[in-house]
Amino acid sequence: MGDEVDLEDLLSVLSPEEVAALVDEMAADPDDKHMPASVRTAYRCEKEPTGDLNRDSLINCINEIALNTPDQEEKVKYEAGVKRGKTFTPVYNESQMAEMDKADAGQVKLDPDEEDALANASVDDIMALADILNTNPQDFVMEAYADPLQYFEPDPPNETNPKEVLEKLKSNDRDCKDVNLNNLGGISEQDFCDIFNTLRNNDNITKFSACNVDLSDFAVQTLCAALDQNSSLKSLSIENNRVSPDALADLFEAAASPNNGLLEVRVASQQQEKMGQRVEERIAAAIIKNPRLMKAGITLEFKEIVARVSKHMINNMDKLRITRLKDGVAPGAGVKWTAARTLD
Repeated sequence: MGDEVDLEDLLSVLSPEEVAALVDEMAADPDDKHMPASVRTAYRCEKEPTGDLNRDSLINCINEIALNTPDQEEKVKYEAGVKRGKTFTPVYNESQMAEMDKADAGQVKLDPDEEDALANASVDDIMALADILNTNPQDFVMEAYADPLQYFEPDPPNETNPKEVLEKLKSNDRDCKDVNLNNLGGISEQDFCDIFNTLRNNDNITKFSACNVDLSDFAVQTLCAALDQNSSLKSLSIENNRVSPDALADLFEAAASPNNGLLEVRVASQQQEKMGQRVEERIAAAIIKNPRLMKAGITLEFKEIVARVSKHMINNMDKLRITRLKDGVAPGAGVKWTAARTLD
């Protein structure tokens, strides 16, 4: 447009001194990425070069300048214990004051008399008091001012209705893919048997979890029989129950059947934790026969068995990866990558 002014014409009118002053004003921000690094500072050295760099000579010159430069006279003479100038007093807004009050309320505070006594107590007094309480002096001070235990809200109760779950599994409901019966009390052994029996003809469920529900061996045997006819279940979790070691071994042997598709089994924290070498050998043999299992949540006592089981499940993961590559699926396909951040 006709009202626009060409920036080049304006710069051509300025003198070199005015251009230098303009550059000095623009160099106020040393972090401005749009300016060359040489002009990000207002300092301009107009001296003629004196030759090649001589480090020792440069250091001696700097020291000589520093020694010959007189110190600036202080407006207020220094006096020990006397503050010079204005004392900084922080100013807080209402939100900051509320956060500070909340933080102070969460800290442990003793009675005023006890606070004064500890503040004025000598090392010998603290050691004598710790000796009376039969504790270490350092531990005594740390315990006196220990932070209170942080309270975490308990998890909301599980409101799943086992009867509704049973009906959905019987009808092979397509929306019933994840069943969670964790921490539900009052489920009878017969109800569990009925639920496990419905898995025989269900091809939609993929994840089943029944932790801390007082599950018995008889119900687990029913589950073992149902796994031989179910290929859709991928994840099974029955942790923190009272299942015996032999029943767990039967469960892993049933999972090794070629008719099911379990990829993950979690059975840790049962009533009897120590299973013995005989049962652990049965479980290890069943896992090694299983070409699909990749995760097993179980506590094994013998290191040699743990090494064998871990190596086999790693091999199962590698087989799945190799099969995926043979099918033409590139590594990372389907993953949403986050672009790397740059300095710009």
